[in-house]
Amino acid sequence: MTAASPSVTVDLAEGVAVVALNEPETRNALTPSLRDALMDALSELVASADCRIIVLTGTGAAFCAGGDLNSLPDHDPLAIRRRLARSHELLRLIVAGPKPVIAAVNGAAFGAGLSLAAACDVVLASPAARFGAVFGKVGLMGDMGLLWSLPQRIGTAATRRLLFTSAIIDAEAALGLGLVDRCVRDDALLEEARALAGELAEAPPVAVAATKAVLARGPAPLDQILAAELDHQTLLFSTDDFVEGRAAFKERRRARFTGH
Repeated sequence: MTAASPSVTVDLAEGVAVVALNEPETRNALTPSLRDALMDALSELVASADCRIIVLTGTGAAFCAGGDLNSLPDHDPLAIRRRLARSHELLRLIVAGPKPVIAAVNGAAFGAGLSLAAACDVVLASPAARFGAVFGKVGLMGDMGLLWSLPQRIGTAATRRLLFTSAIIDAEAALGLGLVDRCVRDDALLEEARALAGELAEAPPVAVAATKAVLARGPAPLDQILAAELDHQTLLFSTDDFVEGRAAFKERRRARFTGH
């Protein structure tokens, strides 16, 4: 069974669904339309008895290059809050949903792309993969649950380093930190992901669903982190530093932040 849309493709066979972000011309930047298409695909798969495991990947040279800065409203906290809340629904599907999700990271996973990967149950990466918590470069904090998921994978100290420095690391460094579970050759990435998915598909689905639901509660409740993210990130989108950061990004120059 194969379903497709312009922005997201789904290939479902033998209980394994390969879901691919399919906007390579923007390096799969998470625009509202791409986010909604991904949510629709995942919602359908989560409800389908034919799907046991989900593999999330990207087409082209990137997994997901991050959020779409160009579509963000200026100085509109309520609009930003609504946009973040919608993204939280996507994260809940991945983190607390009943189906295990494997990230097959084939290229850049920056910003929101890193949040998507870190939220998955297992992360595989090819040598082309790059990871960056680059929110600070545009005057923002990590969002889409990253302050919940990343410390669980790599610890609080390493999370601070990545978030404060906006460092970009390769697949081997990510493996050393625990962000990545396994490095795989470029040409074998999806094959390995499918093989692992086949193994996971043998686990009892109800028990797996219950396990995911409980794991999503701690060490701090996901909703507590997401509620705090709504409050703080909404304010940060209204700062002069964000305006400067976005301008610097568009002009391909170093941002000059003032703390306002």
